[in-house]
Amino acid sequence: MFKIAFASALLVITSGVLAQTRNTDAPELARIQSEYSDVLALQGTAKAELLAIARVLRAKPEMAIDRTKAAGEYCFKSSESSMVHYASQPESTAEDVIYEFDATQLLAAGLDPQRVPRLPALGKMEPGKWYFLPKGVIDPHHQHDFATPTIALAVNVK
Repeated sequence: MFKIAFASALLVITSGVLAQTRNTDAPELARIQSEYSDVLALQGTAKAELLAIARVLRAKPEMAIDRTKAAGEYCFKSSESSMVHYASQPESTAEDVIYEFDATQLLAAGLDPQRVPRLPALGKMEPGKWYFLPKGVIDPHHQHDFATPTIALAVNVK
């Protein structure tokens, strides 16, 4: 009988604390729900994939680069010679995702850079078409030179 009375009292106290917490945290909860609505709406594999990317970024947050003001994109710099760029507003571009990779091994295997178009300015890429940027040439998307020759591909996910 004591156990039931103790459990009931604990339930009443806990309910009161939770109700009080909910009232004071309501604006913060509303902000989080609004800010993360796209993330919270994900299910299944998409949700699991986003969480996997979040864990990688949590382990090494400096891989995330904010280029939204200069280029309208976020960049995931997974190494010194590879990046993935995500358009912050994909509805306004055909370059929703851009992949950039070190082309050194491709050149060694016989890639003829003269047969691959030069990487154009941001917004000028044709989705599904590969582009080349020689080592030491200023990247027209980031305005700095790459330490390696680079090959890039844009994808339009619409």
